[in-house]
Amino acid sequence: MAGIADRIAHLLVGERRRGELLYQKRNVDTRLIQNHWSSKITRAFATATIEGGANITIHEKEYYGPYNKLLYSLFPVDTDFDVSPNYLPPNDDDGGADFTMSFELTFRQRPVLILEVKPPQHLLFHLKRETADTHIRCHLIDLSGAWCCYRSRPRDLTTNFLLSGLAALPVLYGISAIGTRLCFYEFEKGPRRMTPQRIPSDHQSVVDVAPREQWNCDILESDGEQRLRALATQITEACERLQA
Repeated sequence: MAGIADRIAHLLVGERRRGELLYQKRNVDTRLIQNHWSSKITRAFATATIEGGANITIHEKEYYGPYNKLLYSLFPVDTDFDVSPNYLPPNDDDGGADFTMSFELTFRQRPVLILEVKPPQHLLFHLKRETADTHIRCHLIDLSGAWCCYRSRPRDLTTNFLLSGLAALPVLYGISAIGTRLCFYEFEKGPRRMTPQRIPSDHQSVVDVAPREQWNCDILESDGEQRLRALATQITEACERLQA
C-alpha cells in the first residue's frame, strides 16, 4: 500500500513541477503570440498551480478565480453575457461525488456555455475522470431543453430557466477543466448528439470511458488558447445573429 501511495505522490509532484516549468516557459514564449492571455490571467493560473507549497494536492477552489477572470475577459461585463458561478451538489447519477463547481455563461438569461472545474490531480485517476465526464454530459442535457423532464437540484441554476428551449443556440457548449487541461463538448439539441461520443462501458472488463488524452489541450498553451478564443468568437457571433 505504501508503494502505491508513494507512486501517486511522485506523479502529483511531477504534475506540479511540470506546471511550474511550463509557466516559466510561457513567460518567454507568450510574448511571441499576438493575442496571448494577459499577464494577470497567466499569473492567476500560475499562482493556483503552485499554491500550497509542499502540499501534494491542489484544491479546485484555487482555479475558481482564474477561470472567472478568464471568462470575463472573453465575455465582458458590458455585453448581454453573464458568467454565473454555480455549485452542483452530488446526486445518485454520479455515485455521490463531491460538489462540482461550474461556471454557466448565459446570453440574456439563456445558457450558451458550461465550464466545470476539477483539481489537476483528478486527471491521474480513472474514476475521477469518468465522474467529471459523466457530470458535464448530464449538465449539458439538463440545460439544453432537449428533454422537458429534468431533475431539480438544490442551488442549481437549472431552476432559474424554463423547462423547454433552455439553451439559446442550437448547440450548447461545455468545457471540462481539470486544472488547466481542457476537454471540449458540444450537445446538438436537434439530433440530441453529444461530441465527443461517450465510450461505452463493459460490465465484464475494465474500460477507461474517459481517457486522460480526452483532456487534450492546456489553457495556458497556444493550442488551448486558440481553441477557447475560437469558441468564444463562435458563440458571440451566433448570439449576435439572434439579435439581427
